Amino acid sequence: MRKRWLWLICSFLAIYLVNFLIPRLMPGDPFRYTSSVSGDDLDAGYSAEQVEQLRAYYRLDEPLAGQLLDSTARALRGDLGDSIYYKKPVAEVLAERLPWSLGLMAASLAVSLTAGTVFALWAARRRNADRVLYPVCSVLAEVPAFLLGVLLLFLVAARVRWIPLSGGVTPFARHADFGERLSDLLIHALMPLCTMVLAQLPQFFFTARACFLSELEKPYLLAARAKGLREGRIRFHYLLKNSAAALVARIFLSVSTAVGATLLVENVFAYPGIGRVLREAVAYRDFPMIQGVFLISSLLVLVCLFLADRINGDSAGGEG
Repeated sequence: MRKRWLWLICSFLAIYLVNFLIPRLMPGDPFRYTSSVSGDDLDAGYSAEQVEQLRAYYRLDEPLAGQLLDSTARALRGDLGDSIYYKKPVAEVLAERLPWSLGLMAASLAVSLTAGTVFALWAARRRNADRVLYPVCSVLAEVPAFLLGVLLLFLVAARVRWIPLSGGVTPFARHADFGERLSDLLIHALMPLCTMVLAQLPQFFFTARACFLSELEKPYLLAARAKGLREGRIRFHYLLKNSAAALVARIFLSVSTAVGATLLVENVFAYPGIGRVLREAVAYRDFPMIQGVFLISSLLVLVCLFLADRINGDSAGGEG
């Protein structure tokens, strides 16, 4: 147990250090940088004195060691600094955008788990279904999430008039009640959610399939059939019950890929989550915002990996 905690702490410290250094090693200056990405001229005509004042305000005029100590001390107090681009605290921006991303990730993981498990049960029951589902999921597993999003954007959203092409809610819309607003939110989340589900479903399918095929070879299932239990009860009760730990662990393991996919998919559909915030932060060299996004993402991934390790360890200990 101590080794796990030590691994978690050391991993976080290493990620925090890399997260601090990489933005500052990027070419360009936050206050005198012409974006080669968007084509916007970011030089606001600041004088040399104004630039120095801004650098001092954001503590970018100090040596790297001093910036690291100051950033660490402020992060321990819950202060992630002020955004250079948004002109307000990083924590405030993340508090506004993070619910969009967390909602998308949670919904996609839930739907992917359900669909992957159902398909795996179907494949375990019917060999013909397995011959189709296995290669299809193998192909989907190799396609990047952002490419799936682009394909859905052009092949589905652009051809169906009631599906929005971008955004998280209809601009300037006045909703009569909560139900109408919820409907608007769900319609806008449809394409990003479908993209995330297609990207994550293969992981759950392969995990559930491997668990089910392993359980089908065990003697207790032969005994259950000898007792006259129905096949449906055997598969849904025994298979799911004994594979539950692996599937729950798979959820936590999939959070890391879900975070990466969300950051990319949100930019494809202009969804108002932390993915768009990160893109803008990188384009405008907003060092505090880049650090804040990666810090929250890293914490989420590390905690989920730790929980998955605990679940797998407890499961192995129980079997032993």
